[in-house]
Amino acid sequence: MARILLTEFSSKLGSETLNVRVYREAGSFICEREVVERDGTSFTMVLPVREAQAVRKFLAADPHYAEVRPAAVRALQNFERAVRTSHGK
Repeated sequence: MARILLTEFSSKLGSETLNVRVYREAGSFICEREVVERDGTSFTMVLPVREAQAVRKFLAADPHYAEVRPAAVRALQNFERAVRTSHGK
């Protein structure tokens, strides 16, 4: 089964850009958090999770959460909607 992108957001934070993506893959979820520095260097964290609540905790624990909260909240709403739709609810 291929990865299916459920939601994403990107925010410019000073000289860095934060990119967050959430995928569905084989009955679980993959959260990617990528920070791209001004010189193009990027650092990516990948977190496989089984439950949707873990995605919320992952985003809320981000050190930049206060700065990206509106975008993160919208992404979580899109994610939850996609999960409900895929389960036929």
